Formats: sequence, structure tokens, C-alpha cells
Amino acid sequence: MIFNRKRISIVFLLILSTLVFVACSTNTSYEGSKNFIEASEVKEVYLNMEDNIQIIDARNEEAYLKGHLKNAIHLSPDQIVVAEPVVATIAPKNIVEEVLSKAGISNDTMLYIYDDKGGVFAGRVWWTLKVYGHENVKIINNGAKALEKLGLEMSATKPEITETNYQAKDADENYLASFDKVKDFSDNADGFENVKLIDVRSIAEFEEGYIKNAILYPHTNNYYSDGTFKSARDTFLFYSDLGMKKDDEIMLYCKSSYRASLVMAILDEAGFENVKVYDGAYLEWQEKESPTVEVEVAPITSQDAS
Repeated sequence: MIFNRKRISIVFLLILSTLVFVACSTNTSYEGSKNFIEASEVKEVYLNMEDNIQIIDARNEEAYLKGHLKNAIHLSPDQIVVAEPVVATIAPKNIVEEVLSKAGISNDTMLYIYDDKGGVFAGRVWWTLKVYGHENVKIINNGAKALEKLGLEMSATKPEITETNYQAKDADENYLASFDKVKDFSDNADGFENVKLIDVRSIAEFEEGYIKNAILYPHTNNYYSDGTFKSARDTFLFYSDLGMKKDDEIMLYCKSSYRASLVMAILDEAGFENVKVYDGAYLEWQEKESPTVEVEVAPITSQDAS
């Protein structure tokens, strides 16, 4: 994938025009959405102690033990991944069932997840739960930062947990892009109508090597400057500028697909109907294939657009 300066200029103008257009939009919250929830809504749930709702702290254990939202349980993505065939692969069904059962989560529990990584850890937990059929799960917009601003009670004490018998569904292949599908697309993108492969890593990572025929759009482009997620409307407009349509099959990857999982939630919220995560990600690709490195100038998606 080689980029020329003329193409960069054209795309920059498209993004700039989109910025001007969306600047008129004032509703950027995720109130009432399916994949995200505002911290203000979580506050109402927290203060009312509503039944069958659980808040998950998806940060690492050290951060959790230093202080977390009172009564929040700890469930980091590292608990629901395995090291084979590559590091950070989604754990099999039986392991996920065991982890969720020990965390006191039932099949019908409504889950709100937060982290301090821009939603990356929360997004990975969200995606894993979705793969195994848990529908009632949302990511808290702006995570720990937003919750702390509300002045909610924090605690260093683990809540008492009553173990459950969580029953996961079989993995839903609609959330997964296989290595074989990604390889076939990389070898012959022209043979795949309405399919896109998106690299959500940083520009620096991309320039060191990428999967041939991938489009670079760093996951950080999905935030406003204050760290909140861009609205579904703005997200749709920006990705449309990349040539994506609602019914395209969109395959996402990063180094280990933590960032890609979050982007899937964002794109799904924006109305893209067929989004998948390549779970093996760049780690697997490096083991099995030779990365492409032929970038002459800055990628066309280097503009942050936030």
C-alpha cells in the first residue's frame, strides 16, 4: 500500500469538510445507546442500588486494589484470554464460564464496564462477553475518569461475591474474522466486494509493518480531545469518508486485538452492520506471514479529526 501526496491532500480536505459539518452537532452523549453508557446514568444506578446490575472494573488488579468504585467487581481482559495459538487469544467457552461464575455474574446480569485505558480493556471484556452471547453489557464512556468526576464513593475493599453457574453460548462467529479470511483478502482484495480490513494501531506501528491491503485508522481517532468517544453520528461520517458502507464486512485488527475490540463496539454503535475482530491479530500475522512495509509517506489517515 503506497500513498501519494495528491491522495493525502484530497483525503485531508474531505476530513476537514466533515469537521466543519459535524461541528454543528451538539448531542455527543451516549444516553440510551446499546453499547455505551454515560457515567451520569451509572451514577443513578449506583445510588439507587438497582438489582441485577453489576459494575465491572476492567483495570489491572493493582489499580483495582488501590481503589475502585465501591461494590464494583474486578474482571480484567487478561483473565479471559489464553496464550495459544498466540498471546491474548480469546479464552475458550469453559474458561469464560468459570471466570464469570466466580465473579458472581449471572446470564441475565446487566453489566457496566470501565477502565482507565480509554475503554480498550473494557472493550475487550465487552467483545468477549458478546462473542459468548451475553447481550446486557455496556462500556462506560470515559471510564474511571468520568466516574471520579461525579464524586462517587471509592473503596479498596473487595465486595462479597456469591458464585453463580454462568452458562455461556457457543462462540458467535459473526464477531470473529479468521486468519484464513484475512489472508485471502490480503492476497487478493479485488476479489472481495464490500470487504474492508482496518488496522487500528498507531502510525508508528503501521510504518514498521502491516497486513497488505489494510487501511490505517488509529483507534485514537475515535475520541474527542477530552477522551470521550465520538458520537455515533460523527463516527459514521468519518468512516464513510474512508469509503465504508453500513453493510460492508469490516475486519479489524491491532497488535493483540484489544484496541480492535473497542473499535468494533464503536462501529457497531454507529450502524455498521457486519463488523468482526481478527483475534489472532498482528501477533499471529507476524508468525505466519511476511508483513508489508512499503510506506513512502505518512498514511492518509494520519489526521486525528477530533
